Amino acid sequence: MNSIQQAKKIYEVCVLAAKEGKNITYREVMKYLGYNEGVPGHAIRYGLEIAWIGCSHYKLPILTSIVVNDATGEPSPTGFSVSDWKEFAQKVFDHKDWPPVDEIDWDYIWEHRRVLSDTYGTRGYWGG
Repeated sequence: MNSIQQAKKIYEVCVLAAKEGKNITYREVMKYLGYNEGVPGHAIRYGLEIAWIGCSHYKLPILTSIVVNDATGEPSPTGFSVSDWKEFAQKVFDHKDWPPVDEIDWDYIWEHRRVLSDTYGTRGYWGG
């Protein structure tokens, strides 16, 4: 599964969780994407970043802010690493009009990932 496919599925599962008003764990995301138990979480890091910058680019609340670690109940410090993540998560829960996944131009997000990530996501994430 490539990063765009991951991002689409992450978007879908996060929208489902957001509509229920609950966080979703990395493990639950991995399972939704079809990964077996024991696959390291970093296997979805690019998909998470693409979903993050896709939401930001389309002026949507950042869905990945509700993806949390099983043990801590908070996003991974190497994932959605902002101190006020709960405020971002609340915006996700409050948002009611999520566009269908196919209304987002994921190919555009991928092609422009460096600039978009530097603008909205993790600066320098995709290198120079």
